Amino acid sequence: MKRKRLDAAAGLLREKAGGDLDCAIVLGSGFGAVLRDRIDGTTIPYRKIDGMPEPTIAGHAGEAHVGRLHDKRVVAFSGRFHLYEGRDATEVIYPVVAAALAGAKTIVLTNAAGGINADYRAGDVMLLVDQLNLTGQNPLTGVELLPGAGARFVDMVDAYAPHLRELARHMAAEYGIVLHDGVYAGLTGPTYETPAEIRYLRTIGADAVGMSTVLETIAARALGRDVVGFSLITNVHGSGAPTSHDDVLEVSQRSAEGVARLVEGIVANLDPAPPAEPVEERTS
Repeated sequence: MKRKRLDAAAGLLREKAGGDLDCAIVLGSGFGAVLRDRIDGTTIPYRKIDGMPEPTIAGHAGEAHVGRLHDKRVVAFSGRFHLYEGRDATEVIYPVVAAALAGAKTIVLTNAAGGINADYRAGDVMLLVDQLNLTGQNPLTGVELLPGAGARFVDMVDAYAPHLRELARHMAAEYGIVLHDGVYAGLTGPTYETPAEIRYLRTIGADAVGMSTVLETIAARALGRDVVGFSLITNVHGSGAPTSHDDVLEVSQRSAEGVARLVEGIVANLDPAPPAEPVEERTS
C-alpha cells in the first residue's frame, strides 16, 4: 500500500469535504443510494480517487459521496471490495485507510448478512458487538506497518466502540427499530455457507455471516479509529429457502431505510473530540 497514493486520495477527500473528515461510512450490498441524496456535497467516481480499485460486483456502485451530513464532514463509500474478487487485504481496506488519513475519527460499517441466529428474520438489523475473522487474512501482516498505524499488535477487545454501540441502541429505541446485538462472522466467500458450516458457525458463537467488514474493522482499529457496524439480515440460514445474490440485493434495497436512519443518528450525535492515539508498538 503506497503512502503517496493514499495521501493523494486522502487529500482529495479532504478537499471535497471542505476540511478534515469527521466520519467515513462504508455502504454494503444494496445500500448504494441510501445516503446519496442526504449528503450535501459531491459524488466522486472511484476511478478519480488515486489508488482506489473499482468494484466488480452488482450492488456496489463505485463512487464516494463527500460533503456534509448533520453538519459533520463525511464520506460515504458506495461500493466496497472483497477477497473473493481476487483482491488482497490492502485493497479491501483502502477506502477505510484513505478516509482515516483524511481525518475521519469514526468509521461506520454496514453490510448485508445471512442470519445464523434462529431468532432473526429477513429485514432485521443487527448491531455488531464483536466479530470472528475467519477469512484467513489480516491487513496487519507483512514487513511494513499499515500506513498511519502506530502498532502491529492491536487490542481487539472493544473492536466495536462501546459508546457508539450504546448510541446506536438509543437511536434504535427512538426510531422504533428492532436492533439485535450480535457477533458477525467474516468469511472469504463467494459461495454461501453449507448446512454443516452454518452449524459450525452457530456453535462458535456467530449470529450472522458475511463476506466483508472484519478486515476493515481491524484496519480502522490499528489506525486508532472508533468503529460501529450494522448488518442488515437479508436471509436466515435454516429457513429452507435457497439464497441468491439477487435476493440479497432485493431485501437490502427494500429494508435499507432503517439502517440509513441509524447511520444518520450516529453521525448527528458524534462527539467532536479528537481520535485516540494508536497504541504503542509492543512485542510478545
